[in-house]
Amino acid sequence: MPNYNHAPYIKERMESILAQDYPDFEVILLDDASTDESLSVLKSYENHPKVVRLIANETNSGNTFLQWKRGLEMAKGDYVWIAESDDVAEPTLLSRLVAEIEQKDATLAFCHSLWIDSDGKPIARTIDPRWKRDFSMAGATFVRRFLLGYSSICNASAVVFKREAAQKVDMEKVTQYSASGDRLFWIQIALQGRVAYVADNLNKFRQHTNKVSGGAEYMGVNIVQDHAIYRLMNKSLDLTANERRWICGYHWKAMHRPTVSNEGRISALLAWGNEPEFGRLSYLFYLLHRAKEKC
Repeated sequence: MPNYNHAPYIKERMESILAQDYPDFEVILLDDASTDESLSVLKSYENHPKVVRLIANETNSGNTFLQWKRGLEMAKGDYVWIAESDDVAEPTLLSRLVAEIEQKDATLAFCHSLWIDSDGKPIARTIDPRWKRDFSMAGATFVRRFLLGYSSICNASAVVFKREAAQKVDMEKVTQYSASGDRLFWIQIALQGRVAYVADNLNKFRQHTNKVSGGAEYMGVNIVQDHAIYRLMNKSLDLTANERRWICGYHWKAMHRPTVSNEGRISALLAWGNEPEFGRLSYLFYLLHRAKEKC
């Protein structure tokens, strides 16, 4: 469980971890030099029999994925769950997702998430029909459909994956992408096998002002880094022209959101602008692609 300044949420989060009905797991706690009362709250769990390590940085790493890397280096189990410190889990999350991995021979399994506000109240959202039923598919297919436009794994807390697969991930490369490293991480794991999805709301994904992703989106950093990842995958997956069009269209839409500043939009345009498929027409193609996917 990596943490930075989430003191108000840690107790609820820890109780949801310790309440998991999956019997055999260990908890590694990492604090990235929080400036609030986080460390004090974490220390209250330090002697719990499920907690094997509490690692507190003296200085902030400035990169979420350095904490992921450190935790992965210490993990010993067959499966890993990166339980973000401000989220909440249903007691069956681990048992359901581990079962999916084993039954579907997957390297990664994830569940649907209920979005909640800072007070834990549900946030109403429209659910795409694709996410209302369980499925599994080849990892390469999943990457093409769900990880190169909008990243459909938007919250690490909803995912369990094989540690063996994570050991083959280039974490040095992942940490180079401070805003989009999770996208590259999931891609590298998915490409090693199959991906399974559980449609039940087993995870609660908290939305609040103290989120790293908010500032990155405002400055367009995530859109710029998404482009670098797109170039890597375009080369290795040999994406079709239509795939390139709708992926470019999604990012055209992303950079025109009101949550992106003018400066961020300019940075994003400099990254994506040289792609032949990029532009307003690619956005129209993206809309057609979405409509077809929902059929």
